[in-house]
Amino acid sequence: PEVAEQTGLPVSVNVFAGGADNTCGAIGAGILAEGRMMSSIGTSGVVLAYEQSGEKDFAGRVHYFNHAEPNAYYIMGVTLAAGYSFDWWKRTFAEDVPFAEIVQRAAESPIGANGLLFTPYLVGERTPYADADIRGSFIGIDSRQTKWDFARAVMEGITFSLNESVEIIKASGKTIDSVVSIGGGAKSAEWLQIQADIFGIPVEKLKNEQGPGLGAAMIAACGVGWFDSLKQCADAFKQVESVVEPRPDAVARYKELFAIYRDVYPRTKELAKRLKAFRP
Repeated sequence: PEVAEQTGLPVSVNVFAGGADNTCGAIGAGILAEGRMMSSIGTSGVVLAYEQSGEKDFAGRVHYFNHAEPNAYYIMGVTLAAGYSFDWWKRTFAEDVPFAEIVQRAAESPIGANGLLFTPYLVGERTPYADADIRGSFIGIDSRQTKWDFARAVMEGITFSLNESVEIIKASGKTIDSVVSIGGGAKSAEWLQIQADIFGIPVEKLKNEQGPGLGAAMIAACGVGWFDSLKQCADAFKQVESVVEPRPDAVARYKELFAIYRDVYPRTKELAKRLKAFRP
């Protein structure tokens, strides 16, 4: 009653405990059973997989939290500058070009962006390195490359960064059957294909992608008794618009590139520390 008086809400209003942003995003994406994973490319990037056991040890390389689903957990990796890296590139090099056109032109560049790699460490990194000093790199700049090669490299580099967490999740013994893509990375057919090819897993695009807000609403819907479980609620709310299948030739090519990408961090971290003295 005291809270009702302070807020102006009637005492008849039901109040439910919600969840963290990514937890609710996972519920909205239906990540409520083994084999399910979410890929979210917003300002930051997240890969999140359902986990039934609370007894695994990831040595801090990824996050390992309680799910909002009772007696369940999730494994989560975070790229600090995912969509932020793409936005930075656009603001710096193609300010007047719409995002849709940038993505379309980038898709005309071949896998590997004609020999160019990008690491999205613009503000440091969180998973799997937890390094505040590391900064991004373009590796393999060639005079024959165009700005659209650079745009493709940025998209691929962001997805490679997320794939580092995917590989940690897979190494824990987990089998991932499908990935639900949400956020900016789900708004482009080209980026959905890049995700499917780099992850080597089918990627689902939802009809109505409302993210964490939908998940919070689903918690409330279960709370008032409209559904018996979050999974039942997700079956009713979640609608898949399309599934993007990985292309075997592209998967093999990206595996080669990913091995090179993983070499960039250990080879540049000391250089980044030495450059710190010259940053504003």
